[in-house]
Amino acid sequence: MRLKSWIFFLVTMSSGKLFAEEKCNKPLLENGIFYSTEVYFKLQEKLQYECNPGYYTPSGGTEGTVQCHPGGWSSQPSCTKKIESCQVPNLHHGYYFTTQKELQVNETLLYKCDEGYHTAGGNTTEEAVCLTRGWSLTPNCTKTTYCSLSAIEHGGFYPVKKIYDEGDVVHFFCEENYSFSESDLIQCYYFGWYPDPPVCEDIRNKCPPPPRPPHTYIITVLRTYHNGDKVHIQCQSNFEMRGTEEIQCEKGKWTSPPVCIGTMDKWESEPPPSLEANTAIRANKTYHREAMNTQQNCTSPPVIRNGILLGPLLTSYKNGSSVEYSCQHYHFLNGPSTVYCEQGNWTQQPTCLEPCTLDATNMNSNNIELKWKQEELIFLHGDLIEFECKQGYSFPQTTISSPGRTQCNHGRVKYPKCIAKAPMEKCGSPPSIENGALTLPPLTEYDSGSSVQYSCSDYHSLQGSERIYCSEGQWTSPPVCIEPCTLSKNEMEKNNVVLERFYANQVYFYHGDFVGFSCKQNHSGVESGTTLFRVQCKRGQLMYPRCVERRK
Repeated sequence: MRLKSWIFFLVTMSSGKLFAEEKCNKPLLENGIFYSTEVYFKLQEKLQYECNPGYYTPSGGTEGTVQCHPGGWSSQPSCTKKIESCQVPNLHHGYYFTTQKELQVNETLLYKCDEGYHTAGGNTTEEAVCLTRGWSLTPNCTKTTYCSLSAIEHGGFYPVKKIYDEGDVVHFFCEENYSFSESDLIQCYYFGWYPDPPVCEDIRNKCPPPPRPPHTYIITVLRTYHNGDKVHIQCQSNFEMRGTEEIQCEKGKWTSPPVCIGTMDKWESEPPPSLEANTAIRANKTYHREAMNTQQNCTSPPVIRNGILLGPLLTSYKNGSSVEYSCQHYHFLNGPSTVYCEQGNWTQQPTCLEPCTLDATNMNSNNIELKWKQEELIFLHGDLIEFECKQGYSFPQTTISSPGRTQCNHGRVKYPKCIAKAPMEKCGSPPSIENGALTLPPLTEYDSGSSVQYSCSDYHSLQGSERIYCSEGQWTSPPVCIEPCTLSKNEMEKNNVVLERFYANQVYFYHGDFVGFSCKQNHSGVESGTTLFRVQCKRGQLMYPRCVERRK
């Protein structure tokens, strides 16, 4: 548990009651020093600190101020080492206006999103500045299409939003006595939700495994059976079905299954024949006994390509017995996993469909890459595969809503193709700025993606990016040169203050710099009573502290 940075002092009042006076204790600071030697600070009292050479405050300066609030300090004072450069991060669905892989502090990285994508601010272009603590923002391009969800019966989901961006994942949950019919996690893609939003189903309506009367087999076996699920039942060879071949799960119970009757059972269910037909009866019964005795067993089940047989392999299987198949890793089982022995023959076996293994050479030749990062480049038969164009390339114009989407089909992939983007519109001369100029003489025309650099006049601070870029006929925003503060001896004399020795002979101060003043001898501050002050230069203006003569 983290200790709070403030404590309570209990003070006894004349009435005998207690009240708590909140104060802040001095925080810890590494790589810097505090200007005050006090240990405790009253509410609203400020504490100034200075960072060691080479270290900077969170705002990028060398000095900072924190204030004592009822809950503790307004922020934690800190001094961190200044980084000298930033690595250009990877960008999907967009491109940078520079080929540099590393930028220096205060340099700007401009990027543009592909058509149909937007930045975090909702624009097509965005700037990221390399600061001493890293990038001011992480370049990112997001699909402009959205997904939406409506309420589900007997359940809910989170997070709840009006619209969801591409890549958002939603987790569903069901009420007591209800469970999912599908996955409880879905993700928003540009074509919608995948998989489909689940349904919360009453678990009391789930059915046990379907009944299997004698001499029958089930066409398709599932792991679980939900309300409304249907199962098809067939009879083995030489047996007739009485009833419907389809049964259904209804509120936790199966409808009545059919009965498979052999020829022997059929004759025994008929009324006794007349005496005159006695000879025929004996003949028929003899025939059916022979038919029952000639039921043929099956040899070992056939081997399927890329498949394996579950359980021990026998040399002979009795009529009516079954075996189960499974596929090798990444292979898709198509057809019934269970096959049956019927009079010496096995019912239809399944097939194991090959997966698709992506080929890097084909991807490079088509100027594409995977949209989502995969540890392995293997996809099952039927899987959807999402491709995107490499930087500087785009899909040809088409009526297809998702040209980068393809499907694994029997081990084969049809790769989409991207083509080089057309050259963009050029820009005219870059704009001029007040108190600043271009580092090189301007041209009359610039190609899209070109850049120019500005510098400010002496003592002026450059705010924004010193470099601007030509983007499809338009220049990005130029920087602003902020004027410095000029020290006024008249104002100092008027307010009875002098400049600290550290700043001796200095007349100009950059925007954001701190200036140290002290009261004249036998003078003190009007408001605080202190004699030392730190004042920050803000856009050419200095708020001089005022000192008055002490009373004798």
